[in-house]
Amino acid sequence: MPQIILASASPARRKLMKELGIPFHCHASEYEEDMTAYKTPETLAKFLALQKARFIAPKYPDSIIIGADTFGSMDDEMLGKPHSMAAAKEMIRRFRNNKIAVHTGLAVIQTDKSSQVSKESTTHTVTTLTFGDITEKEIDEIVKKDDVLRVAGALTIEGESGKFVKTIDGDYHNVIGLPIFQLKEMLITFGIKL
Repeated sequence: MPQIILASASPARRKLMKELGIPFHCHASEYEEDMTAYKTPETLAKFLALQKARFIAPKYPDSIIIGADTFGSMDDEMLGKPHSMAAAKEMIRRFRNNKIAVHTGLAVIQTDKSSQVSKESTTHTVTTLTFGDITEKEIDEIVKKDDVLRVAGALTIEGESGKFVKTIDGDYHNVIGLPIFQLKEMLITFGIKL
């Protein structure tokens, strides 16, 4: 079996990968994200995931490399990582009694003996979150307790902000950052036995 590399430093993605029960290594991709590269969330998510995987591919011959990128969208605006606490608070305020779509692009690539990409596949998963009311005091607690500057949309479903999600329509693992069901299906097409 080729070695499997997760092109991410995300502890949440690492934890979900462990649930698959296959050996893997992590190598954070230093690909510089451009949230304006594409106009639709689906094409942007797949593009960013693929670029993250391709960025580290030259270092891994005979490997399967997994790239993922997750972000939110609301009112046709894509929500990346906030650049300040004030921006994070403003994002969270917009979630009050509202819906956001969480998009994850997933890419799996295979490299040959010379580290050239021999096969690649991408997919996109979207999950809709409906939020309840969030007071200013609760917003202060969210930014105090969650690592809001590290995550797209200032949202950590397993953290403080997750307490205000009324409904989840779609894949819960997608919101964490790695849609496991889709990943398993993709890995099988690359010959990985799960």
